[in-house]
Amino acid sequence: MWNKDLMENRHSLLAVFALVVTGVCGSDQPNVLLIVVDDLRPVLGCYGDSLAITPNIDALAHDATVFTRAYAQQALCGPSRTSFLTSRRPDTTRLYDVHSYWRRHAGNFTSLPQYFKENGYHTASAGKIFHPGIVSNHSDDQPYSWSETPYHPPTQAHKQDPVCLGPDGSLHTSIYCPVQVEEQPGGSLPDIETTRYSVSWLKKWGREAAAQPFFLAVGYHKPHIPLKFPKQFLDLYPISSVPLAPNRWLPKGLPPVAWNPWNDLRWRADIAALNVSFPYGPMPDFYARYIRQGYYAATSYTDSLIGELLATVNHLFPDTIIAFIGDHGWSLGEHQEWSKFSNFEVSTQVPFIIRNWRRTTHNNTAGHGTYHHPQSFNQPEYSGNGHSAYEHVSSRMGCESVPPKSVKCSKRKAVEYSGLVELVDLFPTLVDLAGLPILPQCPKDSSQVRVCTEGMSLSHVVQRSLQTLNSNTKHNTHRSTNSWDVMTNEILINPSESNKENSIWSIGREHMAETTGVRHRDHTVGRSMPLSVETSKAKPQQMHQKRIDLLETERYFKPATYAEKKAVFSQYPRPGPTPSRNPDSDQPHTRDVTIMGYSIRTHRFRYTAWLKFNNQTYRPDYKHIVAEELYDHKTDPQEDHNVAGKRFYTQHKREVYSMLVRGWREAVRYS
Repeated sequence: MWNKDLMENRHSLLAVFALVVTGVCGSDQPNVLLIVVDDLRPVLGCYGDSLAITPNIDALAHDATVFTRAYAQQALCGPSRTSFLTSRRPDTTRLYDVHSYWRRHAGNFTSLPQYFKENGYHTASAGKIFHPGIVSNHSDDQPYSWSETPYHPPTQAHKQDPVCLGPDGSLHTSIYCPVQVEEQPGGSLPDIETTRYSVSWLKKWGREAAAQPFFLAVGYHKPHIPLKFPKQFLDLYPISSVPLAPNRWLPKGLPPVAWNPWNDLRWRADIAALNVSFPYGPMPDFYARYIRQGYYAATSYTDSLIGELLATVNHLFPDTIIAFIGDHGWSLGEHQEWSKFSNFEVSTQVPFIIRNWRRTTHNNTAGHGTYHHPQSFNQPEYSGNGHSAYEHVSSRMGCESVPPKSVKCSKRKAVEYSGLVELVDLFPTLVDLAGLPILPQCPKDSSQVRVCTEGMSLSHVVQRSLQTLNSNTKHNTHRSTNSWDVMTNEILINPSESNKENSIWSIGREHMAETTGVRHRDHTVGRSMPLSVETSKAKPQQMHQKRIDLLETERYFKPATYAEKKAVFSQYPRPGPTPSRNPDSDQPHTRDVTIMGYSIRTHRFRYTAWLKFNNQTYRPDYKHIVAEELYDHKTDPQEDHNVAGKRFYTQHKREVYSMLVRGWREAVRYS
């Protein structure tokens, strides 16, 4: 049995545990960097987008786990961010708009940074992490979440200023807004300031307080509208090379309640000048190209800044866990829609990348991408074309020295995971990877439960990815994988103690459990299970909840049960059955919501039931279906044909509707 003092000493326990398992000394808690990009759909090279020029994010992806089918819980910033930062879904946070604070409105739920703070981390924030305003109590959820005052760039105050040059030669507030940086109010742009602050913070932390682990969250605004970015980035995307959306028409059979008329674009000067009819008038093709060009250019601009951030982290803190996500997607003319505010795939799918902690005993340079330090856009010497932002992109990523207008890199990734995942999975995943006490699954009524998850930890996927990455590095082999073909999906304790033959128990692991009391997650019941019968008889306070590093201890593991999500869930509110300006059918106030669109995405189908909704009880009426959508991704991956009314799909629709009603708790497959 362990000495009591040793049990209470986290770092000593880790050190001895490492000796037991690997024969080498352990290391300190890993640092964590969370990067959140506003309104970013997966228009990235590492996601196979042939137009996107994003070498720095690609370099991160090359060295990480890329979740190719990840989804937000609602395609609106405030609800989505509150959801993944608390690991609770919108019906639990009761937030469908940007007009309430979850701690007062729904429950005193612990946030992701708060959990790290309460477990010994120094937590800091720069840029947009929590949605600003009342959603985060006008304080970025202080004093709960952060160890220091969150940083917001001063130039963000000018986000709606008329600084966009129009065809008449005067300045307007427009969507399409390439600018000369030094001419902007404050002489800079918000994301440039956020990057500078974050880099400075990391350098200062490395000098003064590196002994304490940090959780640093950095939020980038672009490509959120207005599409304001250094005009040099337009040179990466000549307008003649920018394609229109391949399905720029209304889906056949689309119910009016599902349509979002992009009200947030219509009042801007450049869009208003087009006189597009409400609500279904199409955007003219010539201007659709400009918006798409601006979105891609803004994404490359953000990528260049992320490169500077990643280079600093890689240099100073190479063993940092890095998570990169978008908060939801954005329509770029698909279905004749723009912006978000819907349940379509293009609005709910997000990039989701995690690079795991590499212990200092490993070669710190092995497997790491090279990130470019872009020149400051505020410096006079930054006056060339957009290619100057990428003139030194990583040769390790397969980039070549090519003319400025055709900068391309290898789309090669180390490990892809094609299983269905959700942003609510972020919180428990980072907790597990950092070795903090695991999150229990939330009960059906979790309003009084401070810490729990309505997602599922993906640490098993990330750990196996790290093993694959290290194996590839060791053998100098780099290959792209389709996750299900090569990766173990879930490593679990078999809940049946009577079936020891098929469990992952072994003599080595029983010894380890008896010696350390380490637990391993039992996802079948949403709690921890001890690794031995003897340990299970011990008192709860004698159990240490440190995660076992699957990479370091794999020789003790014999997988028995695997799990994957059969479906993921999104939702969007509407004030009525038809598009409207007032109330705004894109961003309705909760008090105006009468219909909720509940969407379920399976491996084959996306089904959405638009249900009558009670905005006082926050409950849908499953017996009152206003409209339905069903898209068969096997034959219609772009969701252009609503087949909900087709007789051939009657049984399919019944099955997915049943899954929708049963909810996320039942949407896990075990094998």
